[in-house]
Amino acid sequence: MDHKKLQNLPVINFGQENLKPGTKGWSSACNNVRHALEEFGCFLAVYDKISLKLRDSIFSSIEKLFGLPIETKIKNTSDKPFFGYFGQYPDIPLLESLGIGDSTNVEEIKSFSKLMWPCGNDMNFCGIVNEYANLLSGLEQVVTKMVFESYGLGKQLCDSHIGCTTHLLRFNSYRVPGLNETSVGAQPHTDKSFITILDQNQVNGLEVKLKDDQWIAVDLLPSSFVVMAGDGLLAWSNNRIIPCHHRVTMKGNVTRYSIGLFSYHKGIIQIPQELIDEENPQCFKPFDHLGFLTFFAKQMQTGRLSHCMIKAYCGV
Repeated sequence: MDHKKLQNLPVINFGQENLKPGTKGWSSACNNVRHALEEFGCFLAVYDKISLKLRDSIFSSIEKLFGLPIETKIKNTSDKPFFGYFGQYPDIPLLESLGIGDSTNVEEIKSFSKLMWPCGNDMNFCGIVNEYANLLSGLEQVVTKMVFESYGLGKQLCDSHIGCTTHLLRFNSYRVPGLNETSVGAQPHTDKSFITILDQNQVNGLEVKLKDDQWIAVDLLPSSFVVMAGDGLLAWSNNRIIPCHHRVTMKGNVTRYSIGLFSYHKGIIQIPQELIDEENPQCFKPFDHLGFLTFFAKQMQTGRLSHCMIKAYCGV
């Protein structure tokens, strides 16, 4: 069911038959990934390497995580903006979020777990999160390889980029709105990442904006994940790939839990020379990806947000 549309979003199958470089299935998937990101900024990835049992386990774990006292959760801090606890904001009162930086490193997961449960927990939190984060980062790496190959970029350049990538795993909780309370779970935004992969429990709420400014609700298929382009990918692709504008609107009377894996380059991102020509002149200067997060955080504090923050940061 490659590139089939659900609610106007492409669906791409990441089964074994499409994951062998050099095969017809691989080439077709590469083209479909590139087209989806250029036209929609996102797509649904069918990826069964993460079993339904593992997904059930991690969502059960994060439900217990968000049941911890606020005094415990706010200990989740980081020297990187948006990598720690987020919540208790009047304009988005429904959202609480916790993050694990360098989330494919089991030692970081252990540190987070010890911070949340100093006396330990009985649900194998570290094992579940470690397996999940590494499998999900595997999907992110495949998508990255497909993007590089679809633009005719060499394996060495791709491997160098992947080798400089770090991941942030975020757990999100959207509670049910109270009487006369806003239904906004997350305001419209684009992610500042290179690539974002989103998962959720059985409660919908995610909406994405298409090129015609139409907002559509996303209903995940079994074994599917939402893959989104971030601002970093917009700049790297020299304006070819559009970042996905998305928001969360809460409906119904059940808490929504979601998980996001965000990829960031640890160094300087440069536009490949192959993506610069007379028809596509260079639109962005080389930029420090994590430095962009710091810039964005400062702009938020001062209220000086522009329509496209990555262009404000490093546009030519």
